[in-house]
Amino acid sequence: MRKFKKWFRLVTFGETKKYVRLFLWNFLDSFVMALPYGVMLAAIYLLLIPLAAPAAPLPLSRLWILCGVLLGQTVVYFFIRRRTYINICVGFAQTSKNARISMGEHLRKLSMGFYSRRDAGDLSTVLLRDYTEVENLASSLIPQISVILVRLALSFIVLSAFDWRMMLAVISVIPLSLPFAFVSYRRMGKVSGALLAAQQQAASGILEYVGGIQTLRAFNQSGEHFETLRRSFDDQRKHSVGMELAAAPIGMLGRFVLSCGIGVVMLCGALLLTRGALPPFYYLAFLLLSLNIYEPVMTVFAFIADYARTNRSAQRIDELNREQPLREPEAGEQPDGTEIAFKNVSFSYGDKEVLSNISLRIPAKSLTALVGPSGSGKSTITRLVARFWDATQGEITLGGVPLKEMKTDELLSRISMVFQDVYLFHDTIEANIRMGKPDATTEEIVAAARTAACHDFISALPDGYATIVGEGGSTLSGGEKQRISIARALLKNAPIVLLDEATASLDPENEVLIQQAISALAEDKTVIVIAHRLQSVSNADQIIVLDSGRIAQAGRHEELIEQEGIYQKLWLEQQRAGNWRMV
Repeated sequence: MRKFKKWFRLVTFGETKKYVRLFLWNFLDSFVMALPYGVMLAAIYLLLIPLAAPAAPLPLSRLWILCGVLLGQTVVYFFIRRRTYINICVGFAQTSKNARISMGEHLRKLSMGFYSRRDAGDLSTVLLRDYTEVENLASSLIPQISVILVRLALSFIVLSAFDWRMMLAVISVIPLSLPFAFVSYRRMGKVSGALLAAQQQAASGILEYVGGIQTLRAFNQSGEHFETLRRSFDDQRKHSVGMELAAAPIGMLGRFVLSCGIGVVMLCGALLLTRGALPPFYYLAFLLLSLNIYEPVMTVFAFIADYARTNRSAQRIDELNREQPLREPEAGEQPDGTEIAFKNVSFSYGDKEVLSNISLRIPAKSLTALVGPSGSGKSTITRLVARFWDATQGEITLGGVPLKEMKTDELLSRISMVFQDVYLFHDTIEANIRMGKPDATTEEIVAAARTAACHDFISALPDGYATIVGEGGSTLSGGEKQRISIARALLKNAPIVLLDEATASLDPENEVLIQQAISALAEDKTVIVIAHRLQSVSNADQIIVLDSGRIAQAGRHEELIEQEGIYQKLWLEQQRAGNWRMV
């Protein structure tokens, strides 16, 4: 019973009370829809009266009453069906929408570590396919099955009142068909996992192929990688066919066994009728009603097979919902200023330690540069400041308040970020810039774009600021995307600025302009910048040199250049590289 309650909560997205109301309306709808069958039996009984007693007149008045019942049933059914339809299409659609929005809010609160270990194709499969599977099951199949089971129970009771021997004949074939239903259930339960994995692999392959098509074509690998994608489609097709074959015992053998029930009823009824042990009207009643029993039973069996497929989808949604988000305080504290401090901070990606016992202080309204070899932990520090993750050990504070004691939205409202890998949404350029300040005026957006040196190229586009950029900003160059992201950060005007190699994708012509834009962005703000070109941060208030997750050196440029160490080595290498020429 506990398992059923848990499953029922999953497939109804937690709104079980609303779903019970939906079931009750479905049952009322089904009951009113079934009234014509009772009227038909009553009419047959009345029409048989003159045959049983030739002197008896045809009861026309009663037949007219039955016609009136049918007319009333039609009117009542219209309103009940309308209400039921609205409950299913609108009510459950609202439930589904709320569930998806809730999932979106849940995903927003998860740490970036979750996304680093989960495949994008896997997540898209859950959000698209699995939700659709559960919606279809919950909005249509479960109400239908519930109503069918109740109607079958009532039909068995009514038919038993007529003649228990004929009732036994009707239900005799149902136990014989049950093994086929359970065989299909077991087989589909095994195949559904393989099918789900194939669908996930295909979704991941599509995302990877489309996202990397430029690189694949550049290296003449598009054909080879498409073969990999094609094989994933073949696997999906193979397992989809396997799913249909797993359902075959129900679809073919189960239906065959149930169809034999009509013959059993006819034969048993004929034997009883010839012996005078069964009235002709009862015989006709069983022949007519048995036709409406076996098809619903077949629907119940098909549901058993569908349950095997959709149960896994419901479990995957539940697993995603049970992922623990970053802890959110009930009443977040307000920081006093923008000074950032790391106190004995360590951080690991799984078993791999990225930062080890880091302690540093970033004064308010200062420029701090993070430099060092690739993989030394520079980007991790900026992500920890934005609380994309929580530190494994130690404490990070902002204005003297631990980040864990601040509301996430409050923290992020104080931070502007410009990443090296810029992501733009499939929307207008104006909308992408407006993300920095949703209530910004058009004049403010244009002013930010001018400062970020992107107004001219935006104005040159056919639709200007209304131009739709592709997903991820695929219709723009790397430098154009970078400038739009800087305009977005300028518009936000937050007191803390995180720059992750913000000029990496810019051409020399615009680099001076962007450096000026960044200077404007960083004015009177607490700035952390990740830089590979040391010359661009030589005027920083402090430079933190990282190596293998530890602070190797710290100081100003003039101090570090005089010390033997990583910074001096990197500086000399970059100076030599600046004099390199192709021969």
